[in-house]
Amino acid sequence: MVGGPFGAIQYTNRSMQQLWLFGYTGLLSMHCYTTFIVLLKSSGVELDMEKVKKIYGQEKAEKDFSILLDKIREINGAASEGDYIWPKDIPTPEQGRQADEERALVFDLSCIAAAYVFLHELKHAMFSTDGDAPTNPIEEELACDAFAKEIMTARIAQYSEQSGYPEDKVKMKRFMGIALASAFLLFATERSRLSGSDTHPAIHERWLCTVGDLDLPTNDYFWLYFASLALSIFQTVGVPIPNKKVESFRSLCLDLIEDLRKSI
Repeated sequence: MVGGPFGAIQYTNRSMQQLWLFGYTGLLSMHCYTTFIVLLKSSGVELDMEKVKKIYGQEKAEKDFSILLDKIREINGAASEGDYIWPKDIPTPEQGRQADEERALVFDLSCIAAAYVFLHELKHAMFSTDGDAPTNPIEEELACDAFAKEIMTARIAQYSEQSGYPEDKVKMKRFMGIALASAFLLFATERSRLSGSDTHPAIHERWLCTVGDLDLPTNDYFWLYFASLALSIFQTVGVPIPNKKVESFRSLCLDLIEDLRKSI
């Protein structure tokens, strides 16, 4: 497709494989942090990452997360698809939705994330075709984010009515997939460019535009998922995480976005 700040949009099987594997980092991040976040909120004890790291089993959980991120980096840097080995304990996208509930969730969220990314890029192509792109490329990026978000969430009520799934759960799941795509953006962006560039807004600004006005309950599982992802990725990209009270899952997410802002 033609469009975007660099003039072209290209999707490959390998880029989709990276996003697919990143879906499994979301699962690993939940294994790493959701229990601690819930306990800290209920107890009123501060989140202290140095203490968390000392808990039995945490070192292995965080190492598993890092290993998978390293595999994604390896795939990204490989000369061709034959130059890397697929992780043996993770099904390929071609194997479809797994019977295991956790892996089935990863499948669903990865598909939602891929749809969000595709819709973002589609809007770039639409701007290029229609000749009405904003003159400021940063505004174009934010407009593409808003377009993807709107398409993914505007008809949730209708889908809920037709499918029988509760509307709040559909909304939660859609935004979990969007959160996965947003977290991948942080992972894929060079540390020096997290504050933005001439063509792209800062990552924390994009996150706030995506979830800052989200009206899900303050302790919805969406916020727990996003907070777990943020905690995991912040440690791999070197974002400091000061001690903090967990007043709610939502407040933790917003505090972490502010930590990201301060780190750049």
